[in-house]
Amino acid sequence: MSERRIEAVVVGPGAPGLVKVALGHGRTKFVVDVPFEIISPPLRLPNSQFVAVVEGRKVVRVEPDGGTWLTIQDRMRTVLNADWDPIGVADVVDDEYDGYIERIYSLLASDASEQSIAARLLSIEVELMGLEGTPMEHLLKVASELRILQLPSLGKS
Repeated sequence: MSERRIEAVVVGPGAPGLVKVALGHGRTKFVVDVPFEIISPPLRLPNSQFVAVVEGRKVVRVEPDGGTWLTIQDRMRTVLNADWDPIGVADVVDDEYDGYIERIYSLLASDASEQSIAARLLSIEVELMGLEGTPMEHLLKVASELRILQLPSLGKS
């Protein structure tokens, strides 16, 4: 299962050693209990906001300064949902392809060609989704749309 980053807000205390955190927004918002040790003390207070890195519905770590990543993710999600959507569910599940954003972003950040980006999209479809694959002509158009996005760069940690 791949990691994805989600907006997170502390909604209150949970059971001993846990904090209740709301993840996501809109229709896909859900609440989970997160162990104290994953969240730094200043972020454990109600209404504290941060970016949670999750696998499925499990928070694996916190990125207190992850706002830049959320901007990148939101902009890329718009293109992936509107122009790619290989399984046709983006109108129902808006975060369906979030698990692939980091892989695609790494290509964009390295100034990869449209051909390389289209090949990655095809690989995701065939190898990870088990689909036959979208025609390369269409994937090249999606790659072009991704390349023209004005994405902020991530600082090196």
